[in-house]
Amino acid sequence: MVLSGAQAKAVQKNWANVKAHAQKYGNDLFVQYLTQNPGDIQIFAKFRDANLGDLRSNAEFNKQTKTVIDALSKIVDNLGDLNAGCSFLRERVRTHHPRGISMAQFERLLDLMPMFLQEQAGADGVVADAWRILVADLMPEMRDEFTKCSQ
Repeated sequence: MVLSGAQAKAVQKNWANVKAHAQKYGNDLFVQYLTQNPGDIQIFAKFRDANLGDLRSNAEFNKQTKTVIDALSKIVDNLGDLNAGCSFLRERVRTHHPRGISMAQFERLLDLMPMFLQEQAGADGVVADAWRILVADLMPEMRDEFTKCSQ
């Protein structure tokens, strides 16, 4: 399934708010992710020893969450070119694989996006459904790259 032009515009419209408040939404996303996946904090060497409740005041956590929102923004800004998004995410897999980031961790974070955006960033059902399609479109490319990196 491929994202329609109308769905892409809906995602971009909602994402404009996320992008304008990137630090807040990045922090909220990662706190929610780490609350659901507490063991995954271990992959973040620079803040793995911080308490979940203190993460928002941790400079390294703030850098990481902003970096993720900025990376997602590159994909959202260019939704008309799915190949560019796939290429960008393939590169993320290549740079993260050596750090021990699993495909399951990528999937858990991306799978969280539709509901997170509805609950936290004012996305409606159209936007959430569009994110589900987008993630489904991007995952095969990421999985393929992860397999290549694991060989």
